[in-house]
Amino acid sequence: MISREYTYKKAFENKKEAVKKREFERELLLSALYKSEPRLVEIENELKSLGARLALSTLAGDKATLKEIREKSKLLSKEKKEILKKGKIPSDKPECSLCGDTGYVGGKICDCIKKEASRIMTEELSREMPLGDCRFDNFDLKFYPDKTDSDGTNPRRRMTSILKLCREYVLNFGENSENLLFTGGAGVGKTHLTLAIVAGVIEKGYMAIYGSAENLFSAVENEKFSGEGRGNYDMMLNCDLLVIDDLGAEMATSFTKSALYNLVNTRILSGKPTIINTNLTIKQIEEMYSPRISSRLIGHYNSNKFLGVDIRQQKSLIEK
Repeated sequence: MISREYTYKKAFENKKEAVKKREFERELLLSALYKSEPRLVEIENELKSLGARLALSTLAGDKATLKEIREKSKLLSKEKKEILKKGKIPSDKPECSLCGDTGYVGGKICDCIKKEASRIMTEELSREMPLGDCRFDNFDLKFYPDKTDSDGTNPRRRMTSILKLCREYVLNFGENSENLLFTGGAGVGKTHLTLAIVAGVIEKGYMAIYGSAENLFSAVENEKFSGEGRGNYDMMLNCDLLVIDDLGAEMATSFTKSALYNLVNTRILSGKPTIINTNLTIKQIEEMYSPRISSRLIGHYNSNKFLGVDIRQQKSLIEK
């Protein structure tokens, strides 16, 4: 997992490169246009001459001449603008009107940099997670039995409802989004739908962090004891959406239990949404971690149990 420091450093570097590239391309187009439109050179020379006259007239206090010069300058500038527009020369105005392409607004990082940092995070996540392969539109409900069990549950209806929940979660994602707890056996679609949520949230410009419990807790441990990946823990606490996948598959130590509690509790207090996937039941979570954690998952998370048979196994049988 890349650090917050690296992500924002890279975002600022990309911003500077984009500005340089845009300026370079504009200069090339301008150079070509000046060669093909001699009138542009004439206008430039006339404006320079008027500028010199303006200075002299200002010193002399000649108001009539000043008015004449300003009117001529206005007409020449308008003519120049029309030629540039005809030549399809891009504006030299900053791409971001908020920060003027500096990356800062009032001493704080501008939204344009935050969006670029989010894009970088997307690329990094895509290298490790199949974000492109896990979408809502390729989540196939046919793998879930359309029959009602003795306890009154129908896997396909349940999963249709959960799919709808996930779509709406992305559609309405924001500061007040709820926490989600996805439980159920292995291979029943928890990771697929969660990755689809992550992709959708990132596409909307939010910062999302996705990782297995093992990898996330390992990153926190490495930062704490060796200083490796400084800023990872801060990113987990403050990102717009944190996803902890496969909770319970990691080695449960006093450190991982503490890390989980701190992540869950801190994000609840700050109102930042978290999604947790696990094969464990609430009872097993309580036994493996602590009642403090399970009580927070019960009280602050929208719990959804996935039903069905391991889809990976079903697909494997079909391929054979």
